[in-house]
Amino acid sequence: MWLKWLGGGFVVIGCSGLGIWYRMLFLAHFKILREMERGMMILKGEISYGRTPLPQAFEQMAGRTTGTVSGFFKTIADLLEEGKTDYETLWRETINQFFTEREMRDDDKRELMNLGKTIGYLDAAMQIKSLELYQNRLHISIQRLEQEKEKYMKLYPMLGTMCGAILCIIML
Repeated sequence: MWLKWLGGGFVVIGCSGLGIWYRMLFLAHFKILREMERGMMILKGEISYGRTPLPQAFEQMAGRTTGTVSGFFKTIADLLEEGKTDYETLWRETINQFFTEREMRDDDKRELMNLGKTIGYLDAAMQIKSLELYQNRLHISIQRLEQEKEKYMKLYPMLGTMCGAILCIIML
């Protein structure tokens, strides 16, 4: 009998852990979008005021951002320094390499890929306009996540625990 209760306890703990893991994924997604917003502000400044070539601008972005976003910009800077010329393909492949479905939602990833179609090809004024458009869309995504944040921070762990309790009741 006590073995059933021990197993039920492990099920509840495991499901609670799963809820906490989903909360952490939500927070990671939120953090990546914040870092991306920061990186885009840096890129906009480098293009508009510094007239910095893209490889050096991405290098600057990598040094001033953190985590996955920093690695993303560093990889692009390195590939551009190596002389890769197909910028749109390079951008798309690097996005797919660094940002999984857990880290960035499909709509956010699609917006970032669309930015890669315009950065590097147009003149500085058009690149700045493209960056501003992306920043506006990114800001909307971040605001949406901020509104959802309070709800999901409580919902995921609670839902995991409740599912574990229901499974425990069914098993016992």
